[in-house]
Amino acid sequence: MELNEGEAAVTLDPARGGRIASLRVLGHELLVAEAEVVGDPTLWGCYPMVPWAGRVRDGRFAFRGRTHQLPLDAPPHALHGVGYHSAWEVTGPTSLRLDLDGLWPLGGTVTQEVTLTPTSLRLAMTVTAAGQAMPVMAGWHPCFRRRLDTDGPAGLEVPATSMWERDDVGIPNGRQVPVPPGPWDDAFAGLEEPKITWPDVVEVTLRSTCPVWVVYDQDPRLICIEPQTDAPDAFNREPTVLEPGDQLAASLEIGWLRSRETSPGAEN
Repeated sequence: MELNEGEAAVTLDPARGGRIASLRVLGHELLVAEAEVVGDPTLWGCYPMVPWAGRVRDGRFAFRGRTHQLPLDAPPHALHGVGYHSAWEVTGPTSLRLDLDGLWPLGGTVTQEVTLTPTSLRLAMTVTAAGQAMPVMAGWHPCFRRRLDTDGPAGLEVPATSMWERDDVGIPNGRQVPVPPGPWDDAFAGLEEPKITWPDVVEVTLRSTCPVWVVYDQDPRLICIEPQTDAPDAFNREPTVLEPGDQLAASLEIGWLRSRETSPGAEN
């Protein structure tokens, strides 16, 4: 599925996780391509994370008297839900749907709507519980290139008020602490508009209804800025719960402008 508006173009790949496979802005590809990460489905494009985001400890959680085991996509933990490696149904020119029944124990459905303008890409996701209650998390995982087809590396701005402390296996323990210098593979709170700037090319600002952002910039090839409705492993804390028929909605807007119009962010 191809979308074009002004100097922006998007390729949407329903078969491989309902992801944005390509985002070209001002003549430059902003997202990591599949071939650049040897096909690792967690490190390319921009994909929806649902019905959970981030890690679930040991792939296991208890919900209303039953313990559920999830696939261990990042052994020994479950990772990023089931949407990113599932084929989504095309329901309209910019609309996708995923039936979660059979993909995880508690069913439900997900819809995703994609809107492209000359200056932004907007993604909207709605998760609906079916015949049984379910805990839920949702979000997106954009994988931006560290370098475009230019010389300068990207600068990253993460103006967060705090960071979730991680335990010895890298999962948030529930405490929030001051933000240390990067690089990071961490969840942040109080972060409204993270930015990536490729000097003299383009500046990207991300906005979301999600209250938590995970930033991963430990890989020299890429920068991931991931809005989520909760921090990783929420299923084992106090998760958002949908009763039958209830919905969870989330959105992400990726906006851009030529970076010469603003001062570039500091390199990370």
